[in-house]
Amino acid sequence: MTTPEMDKLRGVVIALSENGKKEISNALIYRAMALEAEAEKARVRSQLDGMTRQNELVRIKAGHYTYHPQAPARRGEGYVRMWRAVRASTGTFQVAEIAAVAHVDASSVSKYIKHLLEVGYVRRNGKKKNVLLFSTTPAGRDQRETPYPAKSPRDPFAVERAAMSRLARVFFEKDLHSESARKAVVKECKTILKRFDTQNEKEAPNE
Repeated sequence: MTTPEMDKLRGVVIALSENGKKEISNALIYRAMALEAEAEKARVRSQLDGMTRQNELVRIKAGHYTYHPQAPARRGEGYVRMWRAVRASTGTFQVAEIAAVAHVDASSVSKYIKHLLEVGYVRRNGKKKNVLLFSTTPAGRDQRETPYPAKSPRDPFAVERAAMSRLARVFFEKDLHSESARKAVVKECKTILKRFDTQNEKEAPNE
């Protein structure tokens, strides 16, 4: 599924793996994302498990993966399965029910249902023991094609984020006294500075 949170993690994975060329690990991702709290790490592990189920990642051993660059093109399948489950529901349904039938995490289902509410294909139908209930509207029943949320705008800092992730990998994995590490640090820093160092003119001396 595509969400801002998943896009952020996916960007880190792509950068650290150099688009599938290198093996990555949970520990490396934690460091790159500056994660310290166990709850945050658990959340990332759950997201990585989801990427593994979607074949975006291949688990080599516990906590170690390789990235599959061609897999993200298939992420729309989750929307297809969710929409089929929604349309197949008779009466009311819950987020957990759609998640179980579509084999998608509940968080992604909640975000998708929010989109369906906005476009008028689903409506709220009260609660059952504090759990929200939904039902398909007539417009939703007539909508056979899968309705997709609008794509997130392209990250304008994708190049710089990738450079930062590679820089982090250098600091975590290489001997910083080596010449190869020095060259890598200089290269990635130049990429970042090229975007942010906008002062192209020297300040005029005081008269």
